[in-house]
Amino acid sequence: MQGRLVLSIAASLLTLTAYPAEDWPQFRGPGGRAVSDTANPPIGFGPSSNVLWKVAAGSGFSSPVVSGDRIFLTAAINGKPEVLCFSRKDGHVLWRKQVLRDLPKAAAPERLASATPVTDGKSVYALVGLFGLIAYDANNGDEQWRQANEAADEETSASPILIDDKVIVAIDKDRGSFVEALDKKSGRSIWRTERPQFSQSRATPFHWINAKRNELILSGSLWLTSYDPVTGHENWRYSGTSMNALSSPAADENLLFYASAQDGTVNTADGGGGSLGSTPLLADLDSFLQVPPKPGKGIFAIQSCGRGDITASHLAWKSMRGLPGYSSPLFYKGRLFTIKSGGLLSAYDVKDGSALYQEERIDAPGDYYASAVAAAGRVYLTSENGIVTVIDADAGKKNTPAILSQNKIGEKVLATPALIERTILIRTETTLYSFEASR
Repeated sequence: MQGRLVLSIAASLLTLTAYPAEDWPQFRGPGGRAVSDTANPPIGFGPSSNVLWKVAAGSGFSSPVVSGDRIFLTAAINGKPEVLCFSRKDGHVLWRKQVLRDLPKAAAPERLASATPVTDGKSVYALVGLFGLIAYDANNGDEQWRQANEAADEETSASPILIDDKVIVAIDKDRGSFVEALDKKSGRSIWRTERPQFSQSRATPFHWINAKRNELILSGSLWLTSYDPVTGHENWRYSGTSMNALSSPAADENLLFYASAQDGTVNTADGGGGSLGSTPLLADLDSFLQVPPKPGKGIFAIQSCGRGDITASHLAWKSMRGLPGYSSPLFYKGRLFTIKSGGLLSAYDVKDGSALYQEERIDAPGDYYASAVAAAGRVYLTSENGIVTVIDADAGKKNTPAILSQNKIGEKVLATPALIERTILIRTETTLYSFEASR
């Protein structure tokens, strides 16, 4: 009896420790998947319901990230960009650091707080427009290093990500586009790959760990591109996407999913990268002189492990309906979810692209800038108007999503929520909220 009791206690302890609470360390959470495997956030919440705490958070569009008992956020306060660290328990500020003291008069401070920081629990890395990348000690906010970026401007909004010992930064703009890996301890450049054909884009890089290899995926103007995260060498590119990349991909172990909604226009005389003068020194002349592909749109499912131009060889399926303008697609429980302006929700079976429902209204109109996130069998969809719709990820009959709740925050929301343990963190125009599920 005593032996069975000991075994029972040991099994219980194993159960408690086998699945620790998962952090939300970057834009769209662990691995950029927008999914928490351990969180169980509230279904119903609002300004007067299930509020654990709320705190003034300055202005800006970046999303909260979480490591342990700490939340990190970039914000513009009194017109200057700052990096802030909040207590996850009660929301009080643990430390705050001003990044730039002097700004050009034309700068819009809230735009300098567009990129979401990334953390490994020891350090936090923030990309700030008009400057570059700064690393801070996550515990006390001491600055560890900073790397000025000559290409950064107030429109810089693609968030940095971490891959092993590297901080990955992607900046696509009309002049001087590139992707770079920096040593996370020193800020030293490990590799840098120029992207002269790519113009203004806002999409955060995605680390795709598929069944065959690791890939760094960048969605850019006209092309979706894969790089080796160790060397920066290009693996493949897929053409026929929109002129401006605004969303990041999603994936399972075999397929990469990307949504491209805006056709745009392109001047074939300049290689798709703005004016002829926009490519510095014509660093890649052969590539620059190639006739660019026509811009396109669609939801694409692309097979892994291609080489070179895979446009004609690796497309698994494509849909031309339900295309989101800004919000990134979400892969969860075998389905791909997209939400477009007007509150039109679509869900696809990723095996063949067949639609469970397409462009179904969820009675939450407006634009959708925040990406959909998921946990505990539920999908959370946040409109710019501050309405968070919660749906059952598994349920839903043909043409009918299963809506569990609709929660009105009462403020404008552009940032993607974070899901951690029993809470959902939502950053509005002025406030950071923590809503907790009832016990």
